[in-house]
Amino acid sequence: MMRKCALTVTVVSVLLALASCEDDSRTKMLSDYHSDFDINYGLFHVYQYDEVNINGIDLASKFDFFNTFRLTLHYTDNEISAVTFDNGDVPFSPYSYEIPSGKVNAYLNTNVLPNELRLTDSEKVIAYYVNGEFSIPFKLDCPSLDYKYTFKSIQQ
Repeated sequence: MMRKCALTVTVVSVLLALASCEDDSRTKMLSDYHSDFDINYGLFHVYQYDEVNINGIDLASKFDFFNTFRLTLHYTDNEISAVTFDNGDVPFSPYSYEIPSGKVNAYLNTNVLPNELRLTDSEKVIAYYVNGEFSIPFKLDCPSLDYKYTFKSIQQ
């Protein structure tokens, strides 16, 4: 009798679970939903790391020129298709190579961890995507100091 009751409860539970599954058509986007858009990013943090400050010191509020930095991601069919980089008034670049000016084809490589925002047809990484945020780690002239930009979405 106990086995029959347990079997009945199991079968009913499985049937209820199957009945409550979402239909794929309910999760699809509407045809009039905009799938091409841009997201503008500004610097949220500018961390400086050294052997004493392993958690980093945030320099973003210490220098006004960091407010002028912009990174714009261009989406086509809900996927990153291009990037526009504007260093603004920041007197140095986080890259050891020259970023082409204007809108440049790019993509988010999700086959690696951390995910990489890359220039299309290139080995050049523009930024990394980790824990829901874009960041650029870099070095300047001093080999004992490391830096990292982190971004936040801004309204323009």
